[in-house]
Order: sequence, then C-alpha cells, then structure tokens
Amino acid sequence: MCNPRRIRVSATRELNEAWQEQVERAVTRVGAAVGVARLREPLDATVGGPTLVMLERALAAADGWVQDGDAFRRDLDGGYVTYHADTSELEIVAEVSAEVSAGGRATRTIGGHLDTRIEATGVGVFYDDLYDGVTEDDARRNAQDDLRRNLDAGRQQLLREAVQAEEQRLAADLDRAAGDQADIQLARVTAERETELRQEAARRLTAIGIEARGAFHRILADAYRDAILAYARTHGAEGLSVVERDGALEIEFELEA
Repeated sequence: MCNPRRIRVSATRELNEAWQEQVERAVTRVGAAVGVARLREPLDATVGGPTLVMLERALAAADGWVQDGDAFRRDLDGGYVTYHADTSELEIVAEVSAEVSAGGRATRTIGGHLDTRIEATGVGVFYDDLYDGVTEDDARRNAQDDLRRNLDAGRQQLLREAVQAEEQRLAADLDRAAGDQADIQLARVTAERETELRQEAARRLTAIGIEARGAFHRILADAYRDAILAYARTHGAEGLSVVERDGALEIEFELEA
C-alpha cells in the first residue's frame, strides 16, 4: 500500500430560507395537601375556677406542652391537642398530609429566516496502487459526497443555533405560561386530595382524641391537686396528707369549724 493521495474540494452555499419550529416547555409544581378534623370541648362548666387557674400553671411547667399566648399545645402523632385558656376549651385536632404534584406545558411556534453564506470542504482518498479498489475518480466522487455532507451539516448547525437563540429569547414567557398551567393544575389536585384527607382525618380523630385526653387529664389531675392543696393551706388546714395509690390521689386534711 502506497502513501495516500487526498483530493480536496471546497464550495460556498448561499442560504436564503425561512424556518419554523415548535418548542415546548414543561414545569412541575410540588405541594402538600392537608386534611384536618377537629373538635372543641368546653371545660368551664365542669371544672371550677381555682382549678382552671392551677391548670394554666401546670401546663406551663409540664414537659411536652408549648405555650403560645393563652394557648398550650402538645403535638401528637397525627395531630395535636390545645388548651385555650381564654375560652377554657380543649381543642383536639387530627391532621393527615400528603405530597401532591402537577405539571403544566406551554407550546409556541417560532420561526425566522436564514440569510447567510456557509463554506465547507470535502476530502476523498485513493492510492496509486488502487488499494481497496478505490480509483482517483472514486476519490473525487467521495470528496464531492463529503462536501455535500459538510454543507448540509453547516446548514443544520446554523438552523439549530437560530432555533436555540429564539427559544432562549422566549424562555421566560414559556416558563411563566407553563408555570401558570402547573399552578392551576396543582390547585385542582390539592383540593381533590384534601377532600379525601379530611375524611381520613375524621376517621382518625377518635384515636387522636383518646391520646389527647389522656395527656391532658394527667395535667388536669395535677391542677386539681394543686387547687385543693392551695385551698387547704389558705384555710389553715391541719394534718395535710397527699398519697397516690393505683393512679389515684388521696388528699386528707382537717379544717376547724
């Protein structure tokens, strides 16, 4: 095999053509849907004023309860319980949440005009000993074919650049339009999911209520104790005794008539 001989051909192509493409942008929004069920129980009709005063003090000192103004809240698994001191009400809430997502798309037809000139070169190779059966004429034809491919590739590259430039120019508008569609869809999906979650929260409210009342009544028992002890001390009680048996408090004292 001899040294290769190369045939190079060059050409210029004038481009004067219109182009049109359809571009699309997609946006996904992610949010949270929450279903809530709640009930309120008034305490002022069954719990005396002195005990309610002591209840606030007991809640303020109790672990797991957080005070926010006149409210004392304790978080539970799947909800929370709040005592509202201003209204003397116990509020029990069950919450169920889920992630939701929705997508939006925006499509736009864009176009432009290519008015430019491109240059390209094609190469063909042959050998004096006709290696691989390629003659000089074959090499010239190969060079012409290579030239056409390179001219076409140059045209396609210019077209891609024009499309990308126009798409980038409109990117903000397309993203905004797609985002608006996604927001509308997300609001719809969230509303539908929250309807389901509210039903689920209502089913869980009974179990949450048992846990909530248990946590609250432990503090309420302390408040009853403190209110009784405060009454006894204020009135000069003697023989004061406080004993806890089997989860119940026994308080004994004597008052002079």
